[in-house]
Amino acid sequence: MGKRCETFDHTADVGLDARADTLEELLEALAQGLAGVIHDPAGVQGRETRGLRLEADDLETLTVDFLWGVKDLIEADLFLVREVRVLRADEGEVAAEVSGEPYDEARHTFVGEVKAVTYHQLEVGQDPEGGWRARVILDL
Repeated sequence: MGKRCETFDHTADVGLDARADTLEELLEALAQGLAGVIHDPAGVQGRETRGLRLEADDLETLTVDFLWGVKDLIEADLFLVREVRVLRADEGEVAAEVSGEPYDEARHTFVGEVKAVTYHQLEVGQDPEGGWRARVILDL
């Protein structure tokens, strides 16, 4: 199956629908899907790597917090994402490396602003058909 993340329309928002073979790949797909909602990935180079490590009490909170961490890298630190590599993940912890580069007005384009990663209709877990699946609504 590999990993993939697609967007879907939701009233005044956008959703991410991701599937992957592993939890690590699922979080990678969601993070890259989120990045694509915020900025155009074309032209972003992996010049730098930033670490991201989070702990939470459950998988849903971990997923939302992880996506907030990626969002903050992009919108607060102006660090655009080329690739996200999750080194390890379980229901209470995630450790990842985010490669990309600082925003350059001459080369990069922001395409949208994400106000919040929400818990509304949040689904994260193992798919009965195999692998992992998540649906996350982003407030725009």
